[in-house]
Amino acid sequence: IRSTPEKPVHCLTWAKNLFDLCFGPEDESNLLSDLAAEMRQFQTQEEVDGEVVGKKIFQSLFCDDIEKQAALEDLWSDKRPPPQPLRFEEAAARTDGGAQNGSAAVGQGQNGEAMLETQKVPTVSGDAKGFVKAVAAMYAPARRGLIGQSCFSKDDPISMDFVHCAANLRMENYRISRLSRWDAQSIAGAIIPAVASTNAIVAGLEVVQLIHVIAAVAKKQPIRESQCRTVWVRYPEPSRKKILQPSSLQNPNKDCFVCGARTARVAVRSFADWKIAAFAKSCVQSAMGAHRPAIYHNSSCIHDPEYPEASEEAEEEGLHPEWSLTEWGLSSGSLLQVEDEGQGFSCNLVVSEDPELSEEQFPAGFRVETAAAPPAEQEDGAAKRKAEEAAAAEEAAAAKRAKQDVVELE
Repeated sequence: IRSTPEKPVHCLTWAKNLFDLCFGPEDESNLLSDLAAEMRQFQTQEEVDGEVVGKKIFQSLFCDDIEKQAALEDLWSDKRPPPQPLRFEEAAARTDGGAQNGSAAVGQGQNGEAMLETQKVPTVSGDAKGFVKAVAAMYAPARRGLIGQSCFSKDDPISMDFVHCAANLRMENYRISRLSRWDAQSIAGAIIPAVASTNAIVAGLEVVQLIHVIAAVAKKQPIRESQCRTVWVRYPEPSRKKILQPSSLQNPNKDCFVCGARTARVAVRSFADWKIAAFAKSCVQSAMGAHRPAIYHNSSCIHDPEYPEASEEAEEEGLHPEWSLTEWGLSSGSLLQVEDEGQGFSCNLVVSEDPELSEEQFPAGFRVETAAAPPAEQEDGAAKRKAEEAAAAEEAAAAKRAKQDVVELE
C-alpha cells in the first residue's frame, strides 16, 4: 500500500489514509505516518488559498515522492517497472485515459449501454483538477473549521472526490487501470452493489406495505382483507423477468416461535459452558429468530438486551451476562420465558442438559426441538382424548353386558 501498490484497492486505502492524515486528527497508527510531518504543514485553519495548497500537495505526493520511490532500484524490475511521476501542469493538460475518448457517446458505454456520469472513468486531467478542487473545498470558509477533525465518509461528496481523484492519480503513477467514481465509492465504502440495491428495494416495499396497514387500520378493516401482500424480491435472478413477486399473506404457522406464545425445548451439551449472553445470541436470536430478547427465570430477568456485556450498570441492575446457566441456578427441566417486545414475540423454553449431544450433528452445542402445542390446544387435545377414552370404555362395558345377557339366555 505504501510503496508498491498493485491493485486499485491498495490505492484507495492509501487515499483514505491520506485524507485522514491531511484533514483528520493526529493518529500514529495511520499507514502514512511517515508523511505526517510533511502533510501537517498544510493542515491549518488559517485563511489560505486552497488551490495553492492543493497544488503543493499534488507536487509532493505524485511527483516528488514518486521520484524518490522510483530511485529505489531494488524494488523494480522488468516485470515491475518503476512508477512514473506526474507534474500538475502536465497532468492537467492530459485528456487521455477517460471514457470521454473513443467511440462512446455521452451517457453511453463502449458497448452502447446506458451509463451514469459517475460510472465513467475520468481523464487524467479531470482527476488532477478534481484533486486540487477537493483540497480547495476543504479550505473553503464552510469547511476550514473542520480541518484537523474530519474523517473520511463515502457519503461526503468532498471527501469522496478527494479520495477518488487521489487514488486514480496514484494508479496512474503505478500504471494501474483507474476507476470511475461509482467503482471507487463501492470499494472505498465497502459497498456491494447487488446488496445495496436489494436493500433499497426492500426498504421501499416496507414503506408501501406500511401504507396499506395504516389504510386498513383507518378503515377498521382486517389486515388479511386489505391490500397488504408478501412480496418476494427475485434479484439478481428475476422470475419471468420480474424482480418483484407478490403473494397473498399466509396464515400464522402454529409451529412458528414468532407467531405467538409457544413452548419449545432446548438441549445444550453443558450448562456450565454456556454463558447466558452467548445462549441468548446463538440460540434465542440466531436459531429462534428473536431480535432483542429478554430472558426470565422464576419471574426474574436473567438477560436484558440493554446489557449484552458485563458492566457496572449491568451489575447494578442485578444482571451478569458473563454468568453461566449453572450460575443462574438452571438445571435440566428449568422453564425460561423469552420476551421480545420489538417483535411482539414471546416463547417458553424448557432447557435440558445432554452431555451426549452429537458434536457432528449439532456443532453449535445446542438442539432446538419442535414447539409443543400452546396451552389452549393442549387442553383441547386432552379433553378430546378423555372423551375418546370414555367412549371406548362405554363401548367395552356395553359389549360386556351384551355378552352376559347371551350367557343368561343360554
